[in-house]
Amino acid sequence: MDNNFESRQYLDDGVLAGTSLSVRAALDVISSLGPSLGLYINFAKCEVFGKAELSAFPSEITKRYHTPQLEILGAPIGNEEFCNNFVINKQSSVSFLLQQLQGLEKPQLALALLRKCAAFCKMTHISRVTPPTLIKSSLSEFDDSIHHCFTECLALNLSPQSSGWKQACLSLSRGGLGLRSVAVHSTAAYLGSVSSSSPDLASSHYVIDALNLFNLQVSAEDTVSIPLPTKSHFQHDLSQRIENCQFHALYNSDMATSEMQWGIKWWLGLPLTPEFRVCAYCPDKALDAHHAVTCKFGGDVVARHNALRNAIFDFCKRALLNPKLEAGAGLGHERRLTRPADILIPSWSNGDKPAAIDVSITSPLKSNILSEAGVVAGAAARQTEERKHTCNDTICSELGWKCVPLVVETFGAWGRTAGQFFGELASRLAAQSHSSKTTMLNNIYGRLSLILVRANARAFNARLATTMDLLEG
Repeated sequence: MDNNFESRQYLDDGVLAGTSLSVRAALDVISSLGPSLGLYINFAKCEVFGKAELSAFPSEITKRYHTPQLEILGAPIGNEEFCNNFVINKQSSVSFLLQQLQGLEKPQLALALLRKCAAFCKMTHISRVTPPTLIKSSLSEFDDSIHHCFTECLALNLSPQSSGWKQACLSLSRGGLGLRSVAVHSTAAYLGSVSSSSPDLASSHYVIDALNLFNLQVSAEDTVSIPLPTKSHFQHDLSQRIENCQFHALYNSDMATSEMQWGIKWWLGLPLTPEFRVCAYCPDKALDAHHAVTCKFGGDVVARHNALRNAIFDFCKRALLNPKLEAGAGLGHERRLTRPADILIPSWSNGDKPAAIDVSITSPLKSNILSEAGVVAGAAARQTEERKHTCNDTICSELGWKCVPLVVETFGAWGRTAGQFFGELASRLAAQSHSSKTTMLNNIYGRLSLILVRANARAFNARLATTMDLLEG
């Protein structure tokens, strides 16, 4: 073998590279020694390419190229046209799935399947092993197909250039829907792959091009350079930098009456009505989402609170905690309205006092917390937790109870105390049901989130319907 010969193997796939003579010699060695080890070459599946004459190779190898145009372990090797066509062909299997999703009757199920089974995850491998400059156009086409499926499933009139769709492409923690753009994040995927597996390729012009493309997507302080760091989770770190830039760009820019449509529109900051409306219960207030979910008239705030309280009470019963509803309502005339315990758990922690669970919903869009909530996640929930402790700690102490405020923001973020409580509750449920704590925690948050979104949607839809009745009357 000559000094330029290279051989790379992965399970039953391999690559031989070198001069025509060295590659043919290596092929002969494998052909002669392989059968004794139970290894046989399937020449019909082999491919050979090179600038020289290829007649020296076995005639059974029919795939012969003078330029590299082949697939190795699911990765296209070739020019830009070949790589783009390869990605487009891969999309055909996804197209059938997207069509089926559009036919589902439940939009929330369609969205969950789209995000977890049919979007970015379908192109993760190709994005990690193929230079983004070679497949950018085909990945953009894939993003367009995801956008089309999303708007069809939710019956939304949302263009790919709109701020609503750009926000939908952000992660859930950024207020998006997790429909991450493959074309945008392909640079992070490719650079992360090179960093973790082949740092010696960092000087390749493909890597340099990907690096330059990535640096155009992020702010000046988030750019990266050669040599690439070899730390773990580098791809995640790069994607976070891209999202940071996208998030700040969105922050500085600018119905159908089904519950799911309303929830999506509100989450993405889309217009909820085609024209200006006022609240039927508060004629001096514009009917926007914030007012709808905080308006104390019409009974929706109480109904939402009670629905969340009852769901938590049900989880506590299933965990065999012997909970009691509305404990403390009869403490005397001066305290009758305080009800320090929506739910009282007689024995919560080992040797601890009974837990007085106080469920509250607050909005991060209130004027007294808006500026802080726009910078600090969970600021509104934390403020309400502190207020609940101020109001109820003394009363609970007199009763021998421990105040446990469970506060959720109208957008769905729970406070720190709630996170700790649900974690312990999930452990109790897991012990009773022989399921994992993670499964039970997902069940808790999933059920409560659905109740919250539905209650918010119903509050808005009720006011919209009443307002329209008044206008028609």
